[in-house]
Amino acid sequence: MEKTKINNLTLKALAGTVLALLFAVAIFIIADAIMPFREMGPGPEGTDVMPYIFMAHTFLLTAMLLLSLYLLFTYLKDYLQLKSRFTLGIIFAIFSFMLFALTANPLLMVFLGVYGDRGPFQLIPYLFATIALAILGWVSSK
Repeated sequence: MEKTKINNLTLKALAGTVLALLFAVAIFIIADAIMPFREMGPGPEGTDVMPYIFMAHTFLLTAMLLLSLYLLFTYLKDYLQLKSRFTLGIIFAIFSFMLFALTANPLLMVFLGVYGDRGPFQLIPYLFATIALAILGWVSSK
């Protein structure tokens, strides 16, 4: 009976993680559709080092996204067992970091045709990181 309860919580946490990822992608697509201006360009330009920086940036942000998904799954599973307000705050902070990793990823920017030093898409990832840190500060003060 106890094993069935754990498996049920694992399935619920997995479903919540997938829904959070789909929600994050939907937010980004909706924001992309609403923004009336874009900076179109071929992508990163510069010296011969630039493609390696682009690849490293993409790799690190993809790793951050995957780690965020893992942590989101883990804390959702814990929250379903404990129902702790602290755990819920951690979940929201991880979700914000997941949004940061998604919106800062250069591959997604190039895919959507948004790349460059200007525009709102350069600011959005930092907004999500600031929200995550604010949530962690709030949770830590309780």
